[in-house]
Amino acid sequence: MGDVKFYGIAFPTILDGLGPERVMEEAAAMGQTEFILCSIIYTGYRMVLPRHPRQIYQLEEGLAFYPCASHYEGTQMQPQMSRDFSGRDLFFEAAEAAAKRGIGLGVWISCFANRRLANGYPENAAENMYGCRDRLFLCFNNPHVTQFCKGMFREIVQRYPVVSVMVDKIPQSQLELEAFSGRIDPLLRLCGSICFCQYCLIQARRDGLDLEAVRRRALEIGEHSRKISQHVRAALAEELRGDTEIPLLLLEEPVFADVLRWRVDCVVRFLRELREIAQSVRPGLRLGAAVVPPVKIGHDFTAPRAWLGAQSYRWFASALDTLHSVIHWESPVVEYDTRRARQAMDASGADCELCVHLPAYGRFRPEDIRPMTEAALRQGADSIAYFCHDLLDNPMIEAIAATARGVRESQ
Repeated sequence: MGDVKFYGIAFPTILDGLGPERVMEEAAAMGQTEFILCSIIYTGYRMVLPRHPRQIYQLEEGLAFYPCASHYEGTQMQPQMSRDFSGRDLFFEAAEAAAKRGIGLGVWISCFANRRLANGYPENAAENMYGCRDRLFLCFNNPHVTQFCKGMFREIVQRYPVVSVMVDKIPQSQLELEAFSGRIDPLLRLCGSICFCQYCLIQARRDGLDLEAVRRRALEIGEHSRKISQHVRAALAEELRGDTEIPLLLLEEPVFADVLRWRVDCVVRFLRELREIAQSVRPGLRLGAAVVPPVKIGHDFTAPRAWLGAQSYRWFASALDTLHSVIHWESPVVEYDTRRARQAMDASGADCELCVHLPAYGRFRPEDIRPMTEAALRQGADSIAYFCHDLLDNPMIEAIAATARGVRESQ
């Protein structure tokens, strides 16, 4: 184990409530050398903030900070500015406060999930095999979408003295585990999470994949799923999570394995383009990506799996400087998933940092922090981030600070 790095992560809300100076002073006390600040979030999570003057707060959905029109010329989609912070440039204030304490500023950008944009520009959302558009996920082969994401990226790295950018939602999946009617069966979830829009059909053809033929087969599989009553799916809900039926489907119909691999290749292509932008604008800037755990489901409501969400630690590592593995689960899951992530990244042969994000909110207690941290480090994590500064209470801050001190004293 080398020199372990500790990162903070937050929404701008806490900067507005407590002030950047206090937030960065707390980050320094917790041993953090980098602080990752969210610039745009894909959906409006509601949070109860224990130390904020406004304890109950709902995040703005799909809004950015001080977007400059010149970065989005020729794009179909346009950003909208935050309305919550009285015109303050919290990123600039955070950068100043962080620099005083030797802390680097990182930025967190959501890319291919944005509820505001998917509803406002439905022609750019993912399109399922039935021709229906999603209300959350954008198509990662749509040039309007990729141009918009690159505009956000370029604007951030040009405007602020950032040391890293962590892109998020790249993409994940289209269908959640549960619909309003109940459990979605695994085969329908896989087939229904593939985008078949015109841009995906064009890109697939360029890459030698007949996506239209895949769509026809997906429709046939969907028809079989329609013959299973919803109450039957509900009765089998614990078994219908996807990891039992899907391997057999991929063996019997390998074209779906080809599609899953192709989707990952498309995302890797996009990440490499971002890396080129980063190095041309701010040489030395580190590009990272937030990904779900290799084995356990992700923590958000879609319950994504890495294989379904077009994410691969092995293939992503070659296009990134940091992989942020968001393992918001207890110590055994942290230990297991960190090892699987490390194994996959080592197999890539790439020199890529593994940063494990640990939960410091909800059901997790201050006494859980050290065991989770040690589990991640024991299995190969290079750095640790705690989610998130907005939700920390004083006992949690003390636990994180004590853990960082203990880790550094043991090195």
